[in-house]
Amino acid sequence: MKNHTMAIFFAAYLLFLAAHAGFSGTPPEPLALEPEATGPVYQLEPVAVSGSVRSGDKADKELAGYNYQLLTLSVANPEALPPAEAEAAERITEVFNARMSGMMEEFEAYGAALGRDAKNAYKGGYLHEAYYDEVTASGAVVGEVVSIRIDRSSYTGGAHPSGYASGCLFDLAAGQFIPDPSQLADDPAAFLAGAAEKLTRRAEAIRENRDFYWQDYAEIISRWNEGTVLFDEEGMLAVYSTYELGPYVMGEVELRLDWEELAELMGPGGLARLGADLPGLAG
Repeated sequence: MKNHTMAIFFAAYLLFLAAHAGFSGTPPEPLALEPEATGPVYQLEPVAVSGSVRSGDKADKELAGYNYQLLTLSVANPEALPPAEAEAAERITEVFNARMSGMMEEFEAYGAALGRDAKNAYKGGYLHEAYYDEVTASGAVVGEVVSIRIDRSSYTGGAHPSGYASGCLFDLAAGQFIPDPSQLADDPAAFLAGAAEKLTRRAEAIRENRDFYWQDYAEIISRWNEGTVLFDEEGMLAVYSTYELGPYVMGEVELRLDWEELAELMGPGGLARLGADLPGLAG
């Protein structure tokens, strides 16, 4: 009997709280439940090295400087992964980061040589402006593919600086770099030819460049898979550095294929490797 009375009292108390909660005017906020990760979440982070060389005399002029910024790959959710999967993800990042580390060492070696050349030029009296070498990397993780773009600008005397773009693609599923982006498609040969045709039409549509292209520009574009190719939220981007398609005055040329075009060229398997949840991607 006592337990029955307490149950009635407790129920009445809950009704009292519910009734008064309705007068507050502010409904309680729902709990924000974060979705559980289904696998490793990869992220890119910048790493930078810089240095300079000065004359060391009374003038104490800067003779040369370098600034190199690359990217490292890491796993954002290692604690959410089973041990075996976490170890596999770590090995994948090590392969990527070893490549970036090797590139950084090469850049730093060039920066040191640049400083020595600038000192010799200064002593010889023909260093009119400081030498410099700059590298900036940007990237995107799209599905199973990491795209890295590296822009470099250098000045070692002359009328103007020189610059070019390069890039690389990394396969997160295989844990290795992709030597040929056409291999991402279900039919690589069809992708290679179809993309070349579309990219050539894009180039010809840039009116201000028509009079500057090298005579063999179409052949150069047809080898797009040997150059700088990137994938991002907008599709595929082929980058042709200054002097690749035309003279210095024309500058760099960027040619893009959107996701609708890629869906036609790559096939469902290729699209899946680039992430089926991207805008315009066929499921």
